[in-house]
Amino acid sequence: MRASHAPAHRPDRSARPRVTRALLVALLALVLAGCGSSTTIQGGNDAFSATTLTVYSVLPMLGPDGARMTEIVNGEALALYEAGGHVGPLHVSLDATNDADSPLISPDALHGDTARTAQAAHVASSDLSTVAYIGGYTSAETALSLPLSNENDVLQISPGSPYVGFTDPSPAALPADPTALYPNHVRTFARLVPSQAVEATATVRFMRSLRVRRLFVLTDASNPPYDSAIAALVAAAAPAAGITVAGARNGIDTRSLTRRVAYGAVVSAVAAAHPDAILLGATANVGADALSRALHARLPVARLFVPSTLATPAFLAGLRAAATATYVTSPILELAQYPPPAQRVLAQYRRLYGLTPSPFVLYGYEAMHDVLLAIAKAYPYAAQRDRLLAAFHRLGVIHGVIGDYSINAAGDTSLASFDGYRVSATGALVLLRRIS
Repeated sequence: MRASHAPAHRPDRSARPRVTRALLVALLALVLAGCGSSTTIQGGNDAFSATTLTVYSVLPMLGPDGARMTEIVNGEALALYEAGGHVGPLHVSLDATNDADSPLISPDALHGDTARTAQAAHVASSDLSTVAYIGGYTSAETALSLPLSNENDVLQISPGSPYVGFTDPSPAALPADPTALYPNHVRTFARLVPSQAVEATATVRFMRSLRVRRLFVLTDASNPPYDSAIAALVAAAAPAAGITVAGARNGIDTRSLTRRVAYGAVVSAVAAAHPDAILLGATANVGADALSRALHARLPVARLFVPSTLATPAFLAGLRAAATATYVTSPILELAQYPPPAQRVLAQYRRLYGLTPSPFVLYGYEAMHDVLLAIAKAYPYAAQRDRLLAAFHRLGVIHGVIGDYSINAAGDTSLASFDGYRVSATGALVLLRRIS
């Protein structure tokens, strides 16, 4: 999705979906117009005009969560459109790539295909015109792409990826993280959602508001623990809130055990502890759904808490009878809870795209908006990646469509608001309360 001439080496686009309607194509033609000989990339990745800057967006736009990821890309394009495709005399282009395999080939298409993610990150990092990389959405994608983008000082902004190890050392993270993720020894990563450490605190507050007294913590066998790390963080935070951790079970193989009957021993261990709530730290997959249903069948009164990474349409729909016993803590808020600038962007999205937006549009818009702010602050040296990074970290308080926030030196946002949801019988999220 780029109007400039492409470098010689590009990721395979055979599985890349149409990410916009015909109207967006027309809009982008306006945004990306003016790409004459003075602004084209020439000779592969070896030369480019200093007046051309490229933002790569790499997200899993296929699979059960493809619609949300497409909304993020559409939000990026809208922010670039509103900027006229330029920051001063600098032309900015968007190159959007799908890194998910076909869901007909891989049931885990939501999480991105590792080869596609690595290839896209390598291309973006090697392209001399690249100033920023937006992605991945899941922490597993970001763990693949971050070391590659960091090697060449490319600013990477994720609209998701809450894994605590991207920004801070933690007993719940891999021992070498975050150092191992930054081979160039410079922090180049920022995320627009709070980390798992912040979400764990919000989850415990949500439990406390629902009068949880005894908690059992379950952790899947995912290694690295990008999604499951939150289980240990919640277990550590619970006692200070007056919640007893009645037991814990680690290393549950949710990837291989896809049937409810396979979890008999796990469920028996949980039942023996007599908890009134259970937290499941896992990756969204069929096995995690099966475990949730098995737990509910044996302990129908116990509440099941899951983190935001499990709040995917496929997982929520797969809960079936366990749905109404399931509670979700998420940094993705209700549309009406976002500030007035967000409402303007959402109205513009409806008008230009002819589609009803979800909050994910705002996170794509915000990611691109932050890149454009950094380019403006770094001008006339925005093509120099080290100067762009320095400018990004000097943005201070950003008055954005997702709220007023700052990004610290480690890459974490100051945003700390969550919504506490209960899941309906149909798999929809029903708001119970906001948690700050």
